[in-house]
Amino acid sequence: MASNTLNKLRQAFSRMISLKAFDTSIDKLQVIDASPGSCTCQLKISEKHTNLNGDLHGGAIALLIDNVSTLALYSNENGVRGVSVNMHISYMRSAKTGDEIIIDSKIEKSGKKLAFLTAEIRHKNSNKIIATGTHTKFVGHH
Repeated sequence: MASNTLNKLRQAFSRMISLKAFDTSIDKLQVIDASPGSCTCQLKISEKHTNLNGDLHGGAIALLIDNVSTLALYSNENGVRGVSVNMHISYMRSAKTGDEIIIDSKIEKSGKKLAFLTAEIRHKNSNKIIATGTHTKFVGHH
């Protein structure tokens, strides 16, 4: 079951990147694990992800949390992506060009209208947390 979910999320991310939209800045993101309600990705930080100081840009962190939590939501049986209502991010430490990071996300609760997701970004080698985030998405019908 988990391998079907992993393949589903890899295909979904590939479609997102093929649209040549804003998400292409994280085109090297790899979906490495998935099960219904959760998703784990990894990324090697490149210069295009950093600010003038060479640190992982806060906007890139927000994009990663948005995308990976959306994949976690999409991994559920109903395959809904939803529409963002709110995101809250806590930035805890930096990461530099060349660092490898892991992004974990899961569904905390999903109801008829809203889904509540969490995400954590950490250094792959040290496991130290770089940022955490919560993401609320509208999943009801328009």
